[in-house]
Amino acid sequence: MLGRHDSEIGELLRFAASMVPAEVRNADLLDYLDLEEWELVLHHLGEFDGHTWQTPRFWALLAEAAIQMDQDDAWFQWRCVESIQGLLRVELTLSVEAEPLRARGERPMWDVTGRQQRVAALWIESKPVLNPGERATARLRPFVPPAWAHLIRGDVITLHGSSPGMAKIIEKVPPRP
Repeated sequence: MLGRHDSEIGELLRFAASMVPAEVRNADLLDYLDLEEWELVLHHLGEFDGHTWQTPRFWALLAEAAIQMDQDDAWFQWRCVESIQGLLRVELTLSVEAEPLRARGERPMWDVTGRQQRVAALWIESKPVLNPGERATARLRPFVPPAWAHLIRGDVITLHGSSPGMAKIIEKVPPRP
């Protein structure tokens, strides 16, 4: 039980769930809502694929619910910005001489043109730390998205700094109009 704010958390999550298109919504989500399993609802809503229907408001509702439930809201905040700026996913491989790279909180420099370095926040999807020579799927959140607009799926960019490596773009969803 979450305490005296349980009904407000339920309202937030029900509102967010109402934003999920019917063709995407599934029986598990509806069951969790009926059972008032708010942690499971939050987790389930945060894992939906698709980028066209997920608005900043949807992600902001989930972030607020996470805060009210004393859970980490970082993933929902990240997705909120992605819903505005677009999505950029890469297959990142660190060089064997690299220092270990934390999955979150890093803002390394990337060579995006062969001569121009740009900053992008990094979120490694599958592990807490990427070690030298390892590969993982990661999300990038450029500080200046227009400077990355020319990149397309299949392009390779270079990671600079104490954890150098290479990243191949595997998915790109443009920013919302």
